[in-house]
Amino acid sequence: MAFIPKFRLYASDGVTLVYTFEAVQYTNAPQDNIRKTVISSPRGQGCIVIQGSTAEWDLIIRGVLLAADYEALVVKMDALVTAIPLGTNFVLKLDKTISTSYSYNVMRIESIAFPESLRTNHQEYTITFKVGTF
Repeated sequence: MAFIPKFRLYASDGVTLVYTFEAVQYTNAPQDNIRKTVISSPRGQGCIVIQGSTAEWDLIIRGVLLAADYEALVVKMDALVTAIPLGTNFVLKLDKTISTSYSYNVMRIESIAFPESLRTNHQEYTITFKVGTF
């Protein structure tokens, strides 16, 4: 059986499990957030480059919620929104292997999108986290 990485969201302590994303279909992770910050001169004459700084970026997770019927699906949608409140610090872990993972400090600052809704027994979702040092 093939290894399927899991996406797990923990409280800011990195230990308390808050939510496990189901049926993830797309993500732009893993990425590192090491960047070179460029500060341009207001007169357009040169710039300062700061090595090794960190820059925030948007981590996107798209997936599908699956349920037996409409009512169960609505419960899962509400649980997703309730479990991940806006403006709260979390740690998102994405499995590298069975015993290791990527780890990101994240915060949700946008609404969770539920596109192309038929809501019979499945519902797509898109959640965007801001990755940074919160």
